[in-house]
Amino acid sequence: MQIDARLQEGIDAHRNGNLAVAQDAYLEVLSADPNHADGLHFLGLLHFDAGHPENAVALIRKSLEQNARNAAAFNNLGNILKLSGSSSEALEAYARAVELEPRHKEAWSNINVLLRAATHNDDLLPILAEIVRLDPENPDAWHNYGLSLVLAGRKEEAADAVERCLEFGLDIWSDPVWHARVLCALGRQNRALEFLEQIVEADPHNEIARYQLAAVRGDDLDHAPESYVKTHFDKFAATFDDVLSGLGYRAPELVAEEAVTLAKSASIPFQDVVDLGCGTGLCGPLIRDHCVKLTGIDLSQGMLQKAAALKVYDFLVEGELVAFLQSDLPTRFDLAVCVDTLCYLGDLQPFMVALEKALKPGGILIASVEHLANTSWPEYRVDSTGRYAHTPAYLRRCAQAASLTLEKEKEVVLRHELGEEVHGLIFHVRKLSLNET
Repeated sequence: MQIDARLQEGIDAHRNGNLAVAQDAYLEVLSADPNHADGLHFLGLLHFDAGHPENAVALIRKSLEQNARNAAAFNNLGNILKLSGSSSEALEAYARAVELEPRHKEAWSNINVLLRAATHNDDLLPILAEIVRLDPENPDAWHNYGLSLVLAGRKEEAADAVERCLEFGLDIWSDPVWHARVLCALGRQNRALEFLEQIVEADPHNEIARYQLAAVRGDDLDHAPESYVKTHFDKFAATFDDVLSGLGYRAPELVAEEAVTLAKSASIPFQDVVDLGCGTGLCGPLIRDHCVKLTGIDLSQGMLQKAAALKVYDFLVEGELVAFLQSDLPTRFDLAVCVDTLCYLGDLQPFMVALEKALKPGGILIASVEHLANTSWPEYRVDSTGRYAHTPAYLRRCAQAASLTLEKEKEVVLRHELGEEVHGLIFHVRKLSLNET
């Protein structure tokens, strides 16, 4: 009882941020009992909080040797491994947590994040299959089992599992629209439409579901509504970086590489730079050293708050990018970067016209879009994800119509999603310099 009381004192101090007092308590517990499972576990968490993840992993693994049925310890081990970049080991730890505690919500959430970024999950699939067999009323298990089957290429079984998720109702899911997107990808568009109609009927003001329904129906849409983009990314802001880091997401890096190359070739930094749709600021730190002044703009306040925490932007603006470019700006820009923002615009002509106004003579845009293979029609298309893809010919035509020049384009893989590559284009658009006009 004395050891337990001392451990609790350490836990209380730890929660209050007093790491020195917590450490003394944990070490006293372990001095009395060197194999105390909880003492090792919490000392491991303290080492992680103090910036020593290797020590944390070793201590929590030692704790699990003493108590191999501690689901919370497996989940915490998974968290540390994930943050340390060991995704496959993290997934194993989370899987062990839900084996031990099939309704462990946090572990299921962590599994979902990692699975959405995975390319395979051969070891996890049989575990999930057994969990849904033993606990068929577990919605989190069915959700991740369906995703696991997608990665395994077992599309019909995956679709059945995702449809099973729909039977649990709308209120249980934080993002029920996700299931509709997956059903579309698995060829069950009619069922996805029915489900989206249910969501909209139950919540007519759900902007995400309304836009998703329009996209799946194939409505004639020139762009995603501002309200959709703002709502979607405000909700996504908290997990945005974690999700994308596991998707092999390279768009910010690819756009930044192009910008850095241009700056180095000129031997001077860009004076005025704007990051259009800056989000949480994934591109900003990569180009900061080559900018004198860097401005970021985004519709989502949640995203901008995370970008502000980076302290790399001189100015951050909440607003829609075309309206921003058309406004009475205090300066025009030498460089604009735009990473995976144009995928929410189908018709790019208004954007190009506004861009021409906002660039200085000789100014350049470097941007990414999702790639629609060259066809005579359509020149852009929205898919069931709610994102638009564009043809290179369309980019060129829109640029020319706005008195801009498409100077460079290259095909890239932007990220992986549901085990598949998402193909894109990185392109340059330039405004004529004064001696060219």
